[in-house]
Amino acid sequence: MLAFSLALLLLSLALLCIYLYLEQRYSYFRRHRLTHIPASSWTPFGHLKQLLLLRISFGDLFKEIYADARIQHAKLAGFYVFQTPALMLRDPELINLVLIKQFNSFLNRYEAADARHDPMGALTLPLAKYPVWRESRRCMSQMFSSGRMKQRMYPLMQQVLHELEQHLDRRMGGRSEQVLPLSEMCQLYTTDVTGRLFYSWDVGGLRHGESLLRDQTKQLLHPNLTKVLHFMCIFFLPQWTWLLRAKVFAAGYARFMRQLVERQLRQRCQKRNPLADVDLLGLLEPLQRTQHSDFTASQAGIILLAGFETSSALLGFTLYELAKQPALQRRLKRELTTAFGQNAQLSYETASTLPYLKMVCLEALRLYPAAAFINRECTRPAGFSLQPHVDYVIPPGMPAYISILGIQRDAKYWPNPLHFDPERFAPSRLKDIIPMTYIPFGAGPHGCIGSRLGLLQLKLGVAHILRRHRVEVCDRTVNQIRFNPKTFMLESLDELYLRFCLDPM
Repeated sequence: MLAFSLALLLLSLALLCIYLYLEQRYSYFRRHRLTHIPASSWTPFGHLKQLLLLRISFGDLFKEIYADARIQHAKLAGFYVFQTPALMLRDPELINLVLIKQFNSFLNRYEAADARHDPMGALTLPLAKYPVWRESRRCMSQMFSSGRMKQRMYPLMQQVLHELEQHLDRRMGGRSEQVLPLSEMCQLYTTDVTGRLFYSWDVGGLRHGESLLRDQTKQLLHPNLTKVLHFMCIFFLPQWTWLLRAKVFAAGYARFMRQLVERQLRQRCQKRNPLADVDLLGLLEPLQRTQHSDFTASQAGIILLAGFETSSALLGFTLYELAKQPALQRRLKRELTTAFGQNAQLSYETASTLPYLKMVCLEALRLYPAAAFINRECTRPAGFSLQPHVDYVIPPGMPAYISILGIQRDAKYWPNPLHFDPERFAPSRLKDIIPMTYIPFGAGPHGCIGSRLGLLQLKLGVAHILRRHRVEVCDRTVNQIRFNPKTFMLESLDELYLRFCLDPM
């Protein structure tokens, strides 16, 4: 009995010590008199509990923090990433300050991979630290120049778009209407585009109905306990990645990307593929000589992953919203009918400038931004003062988060924010959009390097699907999109089914 009482006493003391420790950690913003969302001293997870239990998506979590009623009048507010104090920026001027005006004080993203145990992950453009990021960004930016997009990428995308139309015809099976799921078709489209543009590889996913690139990304993104632990550590406990040996890419995916790079570069050296000299692998080859052996494979791997998660889901979301509003779809089809005429393709200039198509895609990006949230880490050794906006100095190492999903669905800036309304982006109304309240690809030097290509890929996918079909809701169409809590980017938890009806122009 004495031993039991002693054990109970020690346990009580241990719990008390943990409680007092957490109470002290969670008092940071109270001590600094900064508006914040209180955290319970009975949990070590701060405000991440629901995310760690896979009950809420990344995008929804940071949107809920942004929209919390207790901080709705604050320009910024504190919350806790585990026990680490973090900031949620809510004011467009502060967002502009951190992302653009004072970029030199916020050089890095907070998340990080361990360069010793995971060099492939640490070298990826989103996770690389300055100055490795600067050199990689400078080199990769050449891939997305206007001239390269028009002269090299656009003709290759047209080949994929032709195969997209043929794929849809086969799925229709000769019927005038057919209920189809969106995810597979959209994923095959985006992975085929990625293969052609960046690796000079004709993957043929749309032709064959299956894709090795799609299989690899789906396998990588399929959650298991190890992947979840590694991912959470990289994003929220980057200082501990060395202990967990956390990896951005699973071993199988990393091996696949290394083999892909080696094969494509070997074919280029043997002059089997003349287009390869100007693809991503060709552009990175000079920089590879001064970098880790996994450098090129790391960039190739993250480009595929980013395009797979964002572009494919966004195309599905856009078709879903158009199906729910037939009048909008009819207006868009009238514009496309005139633009296509008797041709099976759109010119680069036409695709880039069609006004209503652009409005539809911009509104889709407002509701479903490519980046649901972003962050920056204060890298100024002395910290960064937010005066005169807020009487607070951001200490070095503190992360500042921006909920893009939150600000782009904020009724303060976007009346009736959940309603899909392309007229928000009518040319006459663009001047009314408050700067930094619409940043679907992020902003500043760290903004998405492929934003223009992503928008063009969305426009073309929508245009060529609607060229010969219209989409309608059906009995299997969900009433409301719920975001998948097991994926990093915005993805529908439920499969999106639409009725495709033959409706040629």
